[in-house]
Amino acid sequence: MPILTSNIPPMPIFISGGKATFRTGEKHFYRVFHIFDLIYVIKGTLYIEDAGEKCCLNKGNYIILPPERKHGGYEECKEETIYYWIHFSLANHFNLVNKRELDWSNILLKDSTMNEPAQFQLNIPCFGSLNNQARVEETFEQIIQMNEGNTPSEKMKVQLLFNDLVILLQQEAIDLPSSAQTVANEAVQYIKDNYEVEGFTVKKMAQALLYHPDYLTRSMKKVFGVTPIQYLHNYRLTVAKRRLVEEHIDLSTIAGECGFSDVSYFSRVFKKKEGVTPGEYRRMRRNYEKKDS
Repeated sequence: MPILTSNIPPMPIFISGGKATFRTGEKHFYRVFHIFDLIYVIKGTLYIEDAGEKCCLNKGNYIILPPERKHGGYEECKEETIYYWIHFSLANHFNLVNKRELDWSNILLKDSTMNEPAQFQLNIPCFGSLNNQARVEETFEQIIQMNEGNTPSEKMKVQLLFNDLVILLQQEAIDLPSSAQTVANEAVQYIKDNYEVEGFTVKKMAQALLYHPDYLTRSMKKVFGVTPIQYLHNYRLTVAKRRLVEEHIDLSTIAGECGFSDVSYFSRVFKKKEGVTPGEYRRMRRNYEKKDS
């Protein structure tokens, strides 16, 4: 089955959900629906056909049925079959693409700034088997229970829980090789230990870790969705932001100790990422803290 892709935010929108049972000899009726239908089986076997493609869903399997396509049960259940279902929609355009290798470089399109949110692209297979079934089933149960609540706050929390479920499906879809995870983790630790070095290069890091620079970069892209240099810049800025708020030292010192060649370059990089200069960021954060205290 294809992979569902759509840019976020906004996240997929929860509409309704529940838990259903088919007795032996029963099956799902055929229909053409105008919204997405997510089905996850927790007991038995469900036989679902979507746009002419037949799928056999056992315990731990899920299927996402896209809108405006005929789907239904092509065969009767041979035993009692219990499943969760959720109806949802997407605010943005979606595509159904052929299967491809997935990693986090497919997901992260653009990092966030102080004024703009990060941009992602969901890449969730329309059919799959989940490994972390206990957590997935717990999330489904929480969604259903919260959706049956009577207060507005409970209804609002359902969307947050559904967001968690979507992220779980995305995480399950990315099967990273253990070697790439190991290399990426080593690279991250090296960056955190050496971020203040002004002449930091991927070549020097690769020599220290005994990997080829291209292999290091590919591994970082697969696991974290960014290159080593992008991760380095983000980490340097994270440290700089903390020090701007917590320490009473000048910008030049912070810039140098965070690995930036000079304060002007530091200011340009900082403003490009955060939308404000380091000095403006410091004043804004300290003003916020004064108001909160």
